[in-house]
Amino acid sequence: MQKNLIRLLFLPFSLFIAVSFSVQAQAPESGAGDVTWREVKTDYYIIVYAETMQGPARLSCKCGVEEAEFYTAFVDDIYLDLVSVFEVELETPINLRLFPTEESYFEVNPLAERIPGVIAHALNNRAEIAIALPRTEPLADEEIVNNLRHELTHFFASLLSDGKLNTGFQEGVAQYLEKPNEHTSYDPALLQLAYENERLLTWAELDKAAEIFRDPQVAYPQALSIAAFLVDRYGFNTYVEFITANASEPGYRSALDTAYGKSADELEAEWFLYLPDYFAGRWQINAVYAYDLSRVTRLVTSGAYGDAEVELVEIVELLESTDQTEVLAEAEALLVSAHQGQAAGALADEARQALLVDDYDTVISKGQAAISAFEAVGHLARIQEIQTYVHRAELGQNAVEQLDQGEALLESLQFVEAEQQIHDATVLLQVLDNDVEARRGLDLLAQSTNRQQFLSYAVLAIGGLLLIANGLRRLIHRFSANPLEVEFT
Repeated sequence: MQKNLIRLLFLPFSLFIAVSFSVQAQAPESGAGDVTWREVKTDYYIIVYAETMQGPARLSCKCGVEEAEFYTAFVDDIYLDLVSVFEVELETPINLRLFPTEESYFEVNPLAERIPGVIAHALNNRAEIAIALPRTEPLADEEIVNNLRHELTHFFASLLSDGKLNTGFQEGVAQYLEKPNEHTSYDPALLQLAYENERLLTWAELDKAAEIFRDPQVAYPQALSIAAFLVDRYGFNTYVEFITANASEPGYRSALDTAYGKSADELEAEWFLYLPDYFAGRWQINAVYAYDLSRVTRLVTSGAYGDAEVELVEIVELLESTDQTEVLAEAEALLVSAHQGQAAGALADEARQALLVDDYDTVISKGQAAISAFEAVGHLARIQEIQTYVHRAELGQNAVEQLDQGEALLESLQFVEAEQQIHDATVLLQVLDNDVEARRGLDLLAQSTNRQQFLSYAVLAIGGLLLIANGLRRLIHRFSANPLEVEFT
């Protein structure tokens, strides 16, 4: 645990000035003997190694061309990996100097003699990474690879921030971009103990390199936890924006405000509240190499498809630049579900809008399509709502058809049947708030009443005419049978 906490040390440019020997030294020239240096080139590096060494100190590790060949096998892959992560390229070739003895390494980095865990450092002003080979011997190959990944990350962070990113955030991102494997562990047990004992550094203290090197067992894992929090909560791209903002801002506080739209104090308070979750297991999550899709999965399953799509587009872009094939496939499937969910939601909204204007055919077709779409993505929460739309539309559609039938009966003067049909349909349409069709139903009922009244009057008139005609007929008949009697009368 202690080895992982302090084994990687980066000296930022501000510290180079304080320890000028680091800046000036090109190679050890005394004390450790005379080194015969050789170099081998890769696409992006010049690897400098010791072929022989004369004097009182002798080579105490596996080195020479074999060690150089070991590094040539992976250094270019690390560079290209980080290029894809940061989307920027360094000026190459990068110098990688392999120091054969601790004594030769101490000449360029005396601080390492006081901190045994230090095995490498990066000279940002010369684009050179220096590695003490004797201190890498106990490490597994994956740890050595991560050591170089850590140091090279500092170059990218320095390039983006114009060398202004402070030590705390430098160490945070450098640790964060080490690739998790069975040999690396950042179990935050010591950090949790410091948290419980109120020994954590403030973010302002992490702004000072001296504070970090004074208590690296706390400062290093704390710096990692801050990077993990910012990436976990706000995304890796925003963290890169923060790094870049340091180039133009006067300090980390204003850079945080620029990138996150929140003050450093607000973010520090959020980080402190985040720590219990971090200790409980979120320390194992890494957006670049072990992405956690649980949050965006919850967005999809809860139906927040728009928010999920925005995040997933960014997530897929990040995963495409890293070696997380399975997670990428899951993220792409979630993005498809988010698109399908949005389409289903759009159909449901169209059905709802159609119901507001009593367009029953559209409600039924869009609603049924929305139900099928939501079933396809496994989101059942809105189905009952949409089924309600469809049910109301079907009732309305049936009521309109019933109203049409009543109108037809009315035209055929079947008043009793017509009024029953029209009345029932109109009552239902009023319940469904279909004012237009309900008003038509009332008009038809009024027409039925008017027609029946007209027919009644017509019948009475016809009856009266028949009575008059019948009286006249009788009178004419009597006159025709006995005209004198009629005249006398």
